[in-house]
Amino acid sequence: MTYEDEQLSQLAGTLAEAGRPLPGEAGGRLAADWSGVVAEPAVRRLVAAAAGDGLLLTALLEGIRVEGVTDSPGRARTPRRVQEVVRATLRGAPAGSWQLLRVAAVLGRSCRLAELATMTGRNTAQMLPDLDALLDAGLLDWAGDDLVFRNELVWWAVLDALPPAVRQALRADRDRLRRGRAAPGAPRVADPSVEPVVPAELRRRIGLRSAAVASKHRPDAGGAWESFSGVERAIARLVAEGMTNRQIATRVRLSPHTVNYHLRGLFRRLGISSRAELVRHVPASSAA
Repeated sequence: MTYEDEQLSQLAGTLAEAGRPLPGEAGGRLAADWSGVVAEPAVRRLVAAAAGDGLLLTALLEGIRVEGVTDSPGRARTPRRVQEVVRATLRGAPAGSWQLLRVAAVLGRSCRLAELATMTGRNTAQMLPDLDALLDAGLLDWAGDDLVFRNELVWWAVLDALPPAVRQALRADRDRLRRGRAAPGAPRVADPSVEPVVPAELRRRIGLRSAAVASKHRPDAGGAWESFSGVERAIARLVAEGMTNRQIATRVRLSPHTVNYHLRGLFRRLGISSRAELVRHVPASSAA
């Protein structure tokens, strides 16, 4: 490795820490040097999928050097090291975040929220903590009404991390779902974001209440709601509308970090641990 190439290597590490993209052709040159492989199409495609992300590119090149390049249908398989980096991004996130991300990957580079809810058997409110974690980690983002993987290499890595049998079963579930929706005369499926279809006995066991019952348990206006500041009330209302931290931040003109700070403060004061519980402290007249 020449002195100039060594500088590029150090630059990759620096950019990895800062989360900034590598400039120009640096990624391609590093791929050829680190992997010991002539920039064949399979390697070039992996490097391009990293989209210049320093952390992913560093993991990719080191993974290629150690593990080599393994074929996967239609492309080269992502090294295990890249999969580990993606998984580590969610360290400390809710346990269901990784599950949700894997199901989303099977649905495609982008997917509809309703389709993701149907595949996981959860409604939108139940998915909110996991969605927030994935959005805040920068793994997913909104593209209109669709959720999209911000980085193609991350999408591939999540798919490759699935055991083949699990990936095949999830794809079969996905295909059955889509065939059912496309069939002429197929009955309209209820929106899973409104109310989950759960048998009464299971509903009782997990403590899931219907929207009508939940509304009776909302605190009155003289309760905790009156102790909220104006900003806290605004954030709580938007949580009740189903918005993510990032969307709330845009609406109230604060950073996602500050929104998260206010939410944690509310959770602590109210002795709760979820957004769904917070919604029950928003008076019905204020959550419209």
